[in-house]
Amino acid sequence: MPPTFDELQKGFELGEWRVDPERDLLINGGAEEHLEPMVMNVLVVLACAQGRVVTKQQLVDAVWGGRPTADDAIATKIAVLRNKLGDDRRNPVYIETIQKRGYRLRMAVVVPGDKVLDNRDAAPPRKIIIGVATAVAAIVAAAIVWWPRAEPIDSVAVLQFRNLCADKPACQHLVYGFSEELVVSLSQVPNLEFARGPEDSGNHSYKEIARQLGVDIIVTGSLRSTASTVLITADVIAKNGFQLKTFKYSGAAKDIFVLQERVADEILKIILGEEEPTVHMARRPPDSEAYDKYMRGLFFLDKRDFASLERAQALFQETIEIDSQFGPAYLRQAITLLLLSEYLPAQRGDNYENAQELAREGAKSDSSISDAIQLVHGFVYHQKGEWSKARDAFKAAFRGATVYPTAYHWHSRLLGDIGFMENSLQQALAAVALEPGSQILNSRVAISYLWNNDNPNARHYFDIAESMEVEVPDHYFAYTVFLIRNGRHEEARESVRKGLRLALLDDMWVDAVIDGLAYPDDPQRLAAAISTIDSLSADKLLPAYVTMTLWALYADLIDDSGDRIMEIALREAAEEGHIYELEIIFVDEFRELREHDQFPQLLQALGLSDYWSSIGCRWHEDQVLCDAT
Repeated sequence: MPPTFDELQKGFELGEWRVDPERDLLINGGAEEHLEPMVMNVLVVLACAQGRVVTKQQLVDAVWGGRPTADDAIATKIAVLRNKLGDDRRNPVYIETIQKRGYRLRMAVVVPGDKVLDNRDAAPPRKIIIGVATAVAAIVAAAIVWWPRAEPIDSVAVLQFRNLCADKPACQHLVYGFSEELVVSLSQVPNLEFARGPEDSGNHSYKEIARQLGVDIIVTGSLRSTASTVLITADVIAKNGFQLKTFKYSGAAKDIFVLQERVADEILKIILGEEEPTVHMARRPPDSEAYDKYMRGLFFLDKRDFASLERAQALFQETIEIDSQFGPAYLRQAITLLLLSEYLPAQRGDNYENAQELAREGAKSDSSISDAIQLVHGFVYHQKGEWSKARDAFKAAFRGATVYPTAYHWHSRLLGDIGFMENSLQQALAAVALEPGSQILNSRVAISYLWNNDNPNARHYFDIAESMEVEVPDHYFAYTVFLIRNGRHEEARESVRKGLRLALLDDMWVDAVIDGLAYPDDPQRLAAAISTIDSLSADKLLPAYVTMTLWALYADLIDDSGDRIMEIALREAAEEGHIYELEIIFVDEFRELREHDQFPQLLQALGLSDYWSSIGCRWHEDQVLCDAT
């Protein structure tokens, strides 16, 4: 029996080439050629025919879902395919044009483990004709099923567009910013779920990517820019791998915002099944120079290291100075200030105040961000221990047309700090579902799993974040706890050092402290470790939550670790009104603190007891219990 379309999806050979439809790849020795999904579908349909002629109408039915398609569109796909195969239209080895009829493969199709499928010169047995007809019918059926007017589209993933610029570093910010702002535009569709994906590397099929992200369609494409022009190519692909539409827009580089909106409109037509989209961006087009700076700022903001955040802050400020009515710049600058405060504890108060002022100015200048920017207030109220205000601010942020992954991330941290660890994990997972390619969000999920004592999942997400080379101090401090839990002391030594370097802190104490944990039966090393932590505590050389964690790690080795942690915690509560990274007090390592007779006093000083009471909850037997509602 001849192979079906689905069977050929598993791979076949065509002359020198190995064809991998699931990954949209042609492989010849060490060389690989990536095909767009529609071009690959054309090749597989030709392969199904086993050397028989496939008419243009059959290709239209199978690949374009029967939609009216010009001959030039078909010829373009065939030309791309020939180019990838190294074929010559005039002297074809692989694909032959049959005038006024269609196309056929001249080269035999070989399925691994099967015989050569080459029936070009034989009279076509009826079973082969039926097989081809069945395959084409199946393809058409699949395409019709996924044509958006037949079934609602509830979820979309936007992959980062490919950078096709000659000078890639010079326009990487355009590529990143374009993809990010495309998500913002599309998020205006009510009840449509989103995910942000990494750049399409060609290592996975679109079907696999859609399955991993749990979406109905994928939007991907490429951006090519010169000094004066921009060319955008966008592909809309169904979750079964079929390409619903490809379109191109070109224009002046200064009009990239307009091009992005045109692409969003085209995608909205597919999602909504309407000739004219009914959802548009609420904000007006920004000044072109301001928008370029804004996209550069987005690029640096995504890196999250200290130097990049400082650069992002400057770029967002320049954006606002050029165009004071462009609200998204206020939002991103406020977020940048809050992230910088994590590197500069002494400036936190000023940064919090400045961020909230930016939020107020931004909402006044551009009403389209008035809900989204509430996440800034939520973060600040959280850090000040104003729990009810923080909760209300996040509720407002989630009411907005666009809900940023950052809102879920920061809400996760808030829930962790008020003792709702499982809810915190769910919010972290919601954040990473929106942006699976984010190193920060994968790190947050890893930390949440760690605090919930789910070691396998914590390891999985830490591995993902590590592979992305995350550059955030708190990630490495939490990862150090994970490594110590698993007895990997040498790796822990390097992890905490990296976190300290990123936080611009001294790491001279690391060896003594890690040695004490690695060799707990050595009295000399244990004494040296305790003496070192005593000095760090007395001189306040580390953030309080780091010093508290060091004492907690020694809970099984010294008798008074609970007293030492409590002393720092009460001091922080009195001086700062809050403990940075407060959620640590609810994890296993801090049991000695929670069993301390002053723990109720600490909860009261932090405002947690009153907050829990206001929402029908209380602390009971080492957990927060809430009344059923």
